[in-house]
Amino acid sequence: MSKLETYKPIQARVTHKAPLKIKSDTVKRIMKDKRAVVCILFLFVVALIGIFAPILAPYDPEELFYDAMLQGPSMEHLLGTDPIGRDILSRMIFGVRVTLTVSLLAVAITFFLGTLIGLVCAYVGGWVDNVLMRIMDILLALPSIVLALAIVAILGPSLTNAMIAVGIASIPGFSRLIRGAALTIKSSGFVEASRSIGSSHGWILRRQFLPNVSGVLLVYTTLFIGVAILDTAALSFIGLGAQPPTPEWGTMLAEGKNYMYDAWWLATFPGLAITLVVFAVNFLGDALRDIFDPKSSR
Repeated sequence: MSKLETYKPIQARVTHKAPLKIKSDTVKRIMKDKRAVVCILFLFVVALIGIFAPILAPYDPEELFYDAMLQGPSMEHLLGTDPIGRDILSRMIFGVRVTLTVSLLAVAITFFLGTLIGLVCAYVGGWVDNVLMRIMDILLALPSIVLALAIVAILGPSLTNAMIAVGIASIPGFSRLIRGAALTIKSSGFVEASRSIGSSHGWILRRQFLPNVSGVLLVYTTLFIGVAILDTAALSFIGLGAQPPTPEWGTMLAEGKNYMYDAWWLATFPGLAITLVVFAVNFLGDALRDIFDPKSSR
């Protein structure tokens, strides 16, 4: 067997093992950051509330209590009732499931398409990079919520269409961020070494690009969850997202906006829930950014 034949598998193994060590160290660094741990625990509890909503909710979210319409917080209805007598706490608990599910699916659309576009542009370059990035630049000229409004206007108002719109609207910014991170990997020595020994393009993207931009992907994806929650709630608030009687936090805000003085609890509790979850997601994103910062002392 020639020296060249023995060199190829050795080089492949060396470039494959490095990212695995980074992943194991990352978990330890995250667990040492108190902000990250607190935010993860809070979001985990919120997710559990959504999963076990049928068990935790005291009433059916669509059950009507005609003798308790617009009733303030009490022992019977801890967060009060809405204008047609539905229990706010039950709708809030079921709203966790709707809001988080739609937001996470929207982020999944952004993650897969944005990562694919960013990596392809950085790796291929040339006219492919120029064409795709100019399209992204045109879409970036519009705020994400405005672009989502345009998409929902074309597809029609519904929770599914709002999810698709929010996911697509965030792709331009996400793809440019991933492209910038991938460009630094493209010029590194181990990518050139892999090319010189005949590694396939797919292998390089999977084994070298993705592991080395995983930190950037994790940080940006976490931050985009907060954006997706706000955009989804905004679309539902103006009637282009979830439709009544779906228990969604943005829809509940819209239902309570006309009762701000007479029934403060209608809009206060959904708004507080959105604020706390988005704050937790953003704080987690900031903590992850500090953890993955090469200049961090952690």
